[in-house]
Amino acid sequence: MGHAPVGPEDTMRYRGIRALALALACGLLASATASATATAAATGSASAAQESADAGHAVGHAGSAAVLLRLLPGSIPATSILPELAQLPTEDRPFDAGYGLATTQLNTNAALPYERSIAQATPEGSLFGDVETPTGGFLVQTAAPDNAEPATEQLTAPDAPADTLVAVGDTTATVHARWGEDDGPCVDTASRAHTETDRLAAGNAIPTLPNIDVTDLPLPDNAVSPRFRPDGGLGTLAGLLSGTDQRDNGDGALIRVPGGLDTTSEISVVDAPNAEGKAVRSTSTVRTDTIDLLPGSALGMTATVRQPTSLAVTATGDEKTSEVDFDVPTITVKRGGRELFTLDARNDTKDIPIGVPKSALYQRTKAPLASVPIVAGAAQTAKGTRAELSDAARRAVTDLFVLRLSVGGLNQTSTETDTPITGTEYAASARLLDVQLLPTRALADALSKESDVEGLPYDVPSTLAQYSLGEQTAGASVTPGGVECGTVVADAPAGDAVPPDVNTPSTASSSIPLLWAGAAAVLIGVVLLAVPFRTSRRTPSPAPRE
Repeated sequence: MGHAPVGPEDTMRYRGIRALALALACGLLASATASATATAAATGSASAAQESADAGHAVGHAGSAAVLLRLLPGSIPATSILPELAQLPTEDRPFDAGYGLATTQLNTNAALPYERSIAQATPEGSLFGDVETPTGGFLVQTAAPDNAEPATEQLTAPDAPADTLVAVGDTTATVHARWGEDDGPCVDTASRAHTETDRLAAGNAIPTLPNIDVTDLPLPDNAVSPRFRPDGGLGTLAGLLSGTDQRDNGDGALIRVPGGLDTTSEISVVDAPNAEGKAVRSTSTVRTDTIDLLPGSALGMTATVRQPTSLAVTATGDEKTSEVDFDVPTITVKRGGRELFTLDARNDTKDIPIGVPKSALYQRTKAPLASVPIVAGAAQTAKGTRAELSDAARRAVTDLFVLRLSVGGLNQTSTETDTPITGTEYAASARLLDVQLLPTRALADALSKESDVEGLPYDVPSTLAQYSLGEQTAGASVTPGGVECGTVVADAPAGDAVPPDVNTPSTASSSIPLLWAGAAAVLIGVVLLAVPFRTSRRTPSPAPRE
């Protein structure tokens, strides 16, 4: 009984793609630094000409996101419940979107003084192919010169391309970039960005499926009862989701975070652990209390976060003392007060089946059933209550979907680099909770017998939907000998110490417009790690129960 998980080769490919994306994120930082240096040289910037070539010897970056999603090229059929989303991915590039983004960067070798320390917070950012675009207000602070106080502002998420799938409340953003007049980067926390998103709901529809009725699927005989007549098609998981009716309270979504998420990214110069000298520590922390699964449904579940997640990368300039620390979250999932399972470091993944009833199920249950899919061994009655199914009754269900929950997913790399400094860059990524909706073999086989508007069989993606809650990245690099404290040689005059005004959408007087040659690389790096399926679509691997 049960369903077959993704095989080892799929897992290794998944980790490999994450490692590639992680390396790309690190490379973006280096290319951004090189771009800024080239720009400064081309314009004859006096500050760039006077900069020391090896000032500080430290680079760090950290990013945190409340939620990230990805849409693959060609994954949205013309008969989708949300066909307009098919325009977001390009022919060969996915579309990525992130909400509640907090990103930081420290680069003591930056050619321009105000690019040494950057802290940024934004309610939403989208990645179209290779071009990252914020769709509205953001808050940025840069140094040098130093900022004695952080900047704080409440930001409203503007209209964004993925709004039909994700709804967020207002975001409170705080950013603080530091650079000591005498100590340079050695000011404890050199860069810190924080967001508080007051509510969040995602996945009110599944746009990767044709929105046809379950009863019209060419399933095997007796796979679904003729008495099962759901209100919605595949795009709403046969009525479990609200579809195009995106509700303010989040009911009808795949996931809801009623209390919102807090994301914090920071970079600090600290005493090197078990060694002399100073080290760079990049940290990402995500906090929330409760996550609702299928909210508003009698079959919904509640996930309680008992231990938040924190990711820290410390670079000392010595591989023996540099380290990656990660606190794996502990999440307990309950339904109706009954504990179903706990996700933690030892049990990091759980599959939840979603299926349709066979005729035998109606014979094995006493209460009349509503035409709603069976979720995790429970059915909804005609009165709107929940009925737990016996083992025998569960065998009278044809599983069409698997809701896969996983925590942690730590991936780490170390790469020798000579840009912007010579040394080893240590980087890592992880997340609070990954929510994937997968097709079963029964669904994939049935859709392969159906034709799209062009007369071709549906090509079902191996992942129908994926939302990463609390995505985290961090990286740090220090040359041998550790961080050098102190001022950079021949700083630019005070009048050149801040970037020119380019009409920042923020109203905070202390905020600085986004530097697309530098700070954007950090945000892009976070988004690229969202859902790493850049390979061609694979045959769906989960299988229905026998």
